[in-house]
Amino acid sequence: MTDLQHVVATVREACAAAACSCALLDPAGERLVFVAADGAGATAVVGLELPVGRGLAGWAVLTGQSIAVADVSADRRFDRAAAESTAYVPTTVLASPLLRPDGGVAGVLEVLDPEGPPRLALVDLVAGLVAGATTSPVTGALARAAAAVSAAGPAASRLAVRLLDAVVEDHG
Repeated sequence: MTDLQHVVATVREACAAAACSCALLDPAGERLVFVAADGAGATAVVGLELPVGRGLAGWAVLTGQSIAVADVSADRRFDRAAAESTAYVPTTVLASPLLRPDGGVAGVLEVLDPEGPPRLALVDLVAGLVAGATTSPVTGALARAAAAVSAAGPAASRLAVRLLDAVVEDHG
């Protein structure tokens, strides 16, 4: 399992979501390539390539802004065809861009159909950490930490989520 795969699995579990995925920009900056996913439709989404700007993930990348959509059927930015190609069409989507330290965007983290109230601040926090890990000399350090937490079992994951929630609440 790759480092990013551990991250999306941990985020999906933390949000009690149906699915979570991470897409990175290709070197030309023209396409989003889904490189890790966990949950519903995961095997079909990994490797999927979409033009930048397509769908909610593309919107988050183009604008550099996070988005929470409670009912995708009411949002014209939602790319139903892309969702259907993965055999899972969500109702709710949280998408957070992976913002690089230089202000550019490296990709996007998406959470599909989370339970409870949207935890966009938590997804933003993780997206920021993933962006730092994928664009800095310490590449993968965060992902390895997430993998260690995930491997430690559900109790450790719940504790990590509570700690992240506290950070978001105090500084969000």
